[in-house]
Amino acid sequence: MKTLIWTLPTRIFHWLLALGFTTTYILGDFEEIINFHFAFGAFVSVLILFRLLFGLIGPKYSHFKDFPIGINHQKAFIKNYFSKDLYVGHNPVAALVMLTILLIGLLCGISGFLLTVDGNNILNTIGNTELLKDTHEVLANVFLGLVIMHLLGVLSDAVFHWKTGTLTSIFDGYKNVEAGNAKLNIFQKAFSFLWFVIPFIFFYLAFGLQPINSKENNEYKNERSRNEDGDDD
Repeated sequence: MKTLIWTLPTRIFHWLLALGFTTTYILGDFEEIINFHFAFGAFVSVLILFRLLFGLIGPKYSHFKDFPIGINHQKAFIKNYFSKDLYVGHNPVAALVMLTILLIGLLCGISGFLLTVDGNNILNTIGNTELLKDTHEVLANVFLGLVIMHLLGVLSDAVFHWKTGTLTSIFDGYKNVEAGNAKLNIFQKAFSFLWFVIPFIFFYLAFGLQPINSKENNEYKNERSRNEDGDDD
């Protein structure tokens, strides 16, 4: 029996997050196109923020109350992993990894944004720029590690629980389980529309941001230019 587990908004989010994070992570090493890193970073951050909200108002299986993260669920999952699949939506480990990805991703986005604001304001309350840069880099690498764990989990499910159809459900939303179908109400559909429009707006807005170091360098260059012009006079 095929059951709809992942509705279209959840599947779209999954693939946009995968594309957005991969692109953001790679572009972080290219200073000459750092604006694209900012833009994709903002896109991913807003995407995650909406997913967190969707976890509070979304349909069955995507709602956080359906995430079996308790210790008893973790024990039962490990004990029965090779014999049967007890969970329709996220299994306990996948749920825990997914929640951590969302939280780390949001913190990574916030730290990245703070690196683009005026250092005379917010940064004075949280420490120096170098510390924030290191924090941002650590969070990004933790995010990457969690993504790798997620991929290994999907691969493991595809091997040991291939009949369930976890891997294909990422594409079509259906698993071979007997349970109630996930359904979207009107409010959830309207929310989903905003979910996939607003991140693109933030992508556009973030493209114009500059890192603090760039601002400092520009101010230094402008000051030096003014001093040189004064000496010439």
